[in-house]
Amino acid sequence: MEKRNDRQNCVPDSPIRTKHFLDSIRYAFKGTGYAFKTERNFKIYIGIAIVFFIINLIVGVSLAGHIAFFICALGAFSAEMINTAIEHICNYLTTDLNEAIRRAKDLGAAAVLMWGFAFFPLEGVLLWLALSN
Repeated sequence: MEKRNDRQNCVPDSPIRTKHFLDSIRYAFKGTGYAFKTERNFKIYIGIAIVFFIINLIVGVSLAGHIAFFICALGAFSAEMINTAIEHICNYLTTDLNEAIRRAKDLGAAAVLMWGFAFFPLEGVLLWLALSN
């Protein structure tokens, strides 16, 4: 049996590979800013989250409710950014109609939808609980 070189399994060095943790954080903020500047749906999700957060403060949602709210909201934001990354990579690879590319884009969009299925019912329950007290 042939012994494999461990170097073959490593990610190759890249000119954009970060050397420091703080660089990674800075790049993450750049990515978030890019999503906010360029992605209409991301702006809509941010706007919806801000409105619901203010409503939650007004009606007195519990601390546990706020935590659940932030988990779902940040999950939706993350899924939207991952979906955007998938779309950019797919568009870079080809502009031709391609079944595999279509599936990848559809799956990315489905991830955002799943977080929406968590976020909106959760918000409804939070409001119902806060208003019924």
